Amino acid sequence: MEQISRLFRETVQVVVSLVRPAARSVRENSGLAVLSVVLAFGLWIFVTDTDNPTRTRVLPIDIAVQPVNVPADVAVAEPLASVRARVRVADDVFDSLTAADFEVTVDLDGLAVGVYDLAVEARPLTSRGGLRVEGVLPGQISVTLSPLTTKSVDVLVEAQGGPPPGYTMGAPLPADSTVLVSGPQEEVDKVSQAVAVIDIEGRTESVRQGVRLVARDQRDFLVLGVSLAPAIVDVSIEIRQEQFSRSLAVSPQLSGSVADGYNVVAVSANPSAVSVRGSRAFIEGAVSIPTRPVDIASATDDVVRTVSLDVPSGATVSGGVPVVTVTVKIDPAQGLARFLVPVSAANLGEGLSMQGALPSVEVTLFGPLPILRLLTPDGIPVTVDLKDRGAGTHRLSIKVAPPQNLELRAFSPQEIDVTLEKR
Repeated sequence: MEQISRLFRETVQVVVSLVRPAARSVRENSGLAVLSVVLAFGLWIFVTDTDNPTRTRVLPIDIAVQPVNVPADVAVAEPLASVRARVRVADDVFDSLTAADFEVTVDLDGLAVGVYDLAVEARPLTSRGGLRVEGVLPGQISVTLSPLTTKSVDVLVEAQGGPPPGYTMGAPLPADSTVLVSGPQEEVDKVSQAVAVIDIEGRTESVRQGVRLVARDQRDFLVLGVSLAPAIVDVSIEIRQEQFSRSLAVSPQLSGSVADGYNVVAVSANPSAVSVRGSRAFIEGAVSIPTRPVDIASATDDVVRTVSLDVPSGATVSGGVPVVTVTVKIDPAQGLARFLVPVSAANLGEGLSMQGALPSVEVTLFGPLPILRLLTPDGIPVTVDLKDRGAGTHRLSIKVAPPQNLELRAFSPQEIDVTLEKR
């Protein structure tokens, strides 16, 4: 109802400002006009207040109390109790209020060492929903003031994490080696060091940044209720790259010789390249990384071996165990061979015979040397066809049938004279 009264007073002011300029034209019925406007505005206020009423309630949020006007020679010995505010505000704003919407204080002006019950003052920091503070619960809190004590403590930097592999980190260096800690005697006596915690996980460049200090005791527990001056210290940490990485090709190393008549036609490694980490001099000078020797002595077929890499001292291979699979492809060597092969007659007619012996033919074959070395003239068919040939001398072409996997390159002669006679 208080809001309705306030809105009603504002409405009267608005109505008066509207009625005065029009007073002459509505002189005879001005009262009726004002009454109509007031009633309409009052109806709007009633409807609005019904939809979104303003109520007084205790906000269910603990609000920290801040001391103000603290004398220079005393300190608050114990953390101040929190309070809750009784507020009057519109329903649609109430649930959105937080502790940040209020300033709650106790005034320590002129107080000395001792224990005091002091009144708590609160004020809103926002005007949303017509917010007003009706009071605080509790209205008073106990404040213990102790003599202000100051001492110097060492600064310790705790570096959390570390740079990636291949980098080294120097000792953290704070700009200030000591700071002043101030507060109640009992709490100050607990403080043994001021700690700056800095995260350098994954850093690859030297660090220089301001880090907030916290007071800790000998057991590394946090000490509350004291202040540090300065509260922030600059910390420097040198980070250097000691190892460098680069992708290097894998170079398979072979030992021994394949069987006679065979050749190594291809050598491959899987993976074909690996990431190697080492000193700058090694990385800049290396072009490949060798494997342990793969034995191919007397091999006549492909050789597949899993071998380790021959990693130089001081270098490492990324990705775990440095092993690769080496495949050596071996094929028979190719070559030429000449054979002197007697000519055989085929399809000699009945009642006929050949006069004299048939000559031999020089045959040149090309193919795998292991096959050529095992081949004999008997394995090379060289013939002349006497089908339908009668008595007399005939000029006939020689036919050479090369064995499988071999190629006929030449043969001589290609024709011979054959004399047939009746028996």
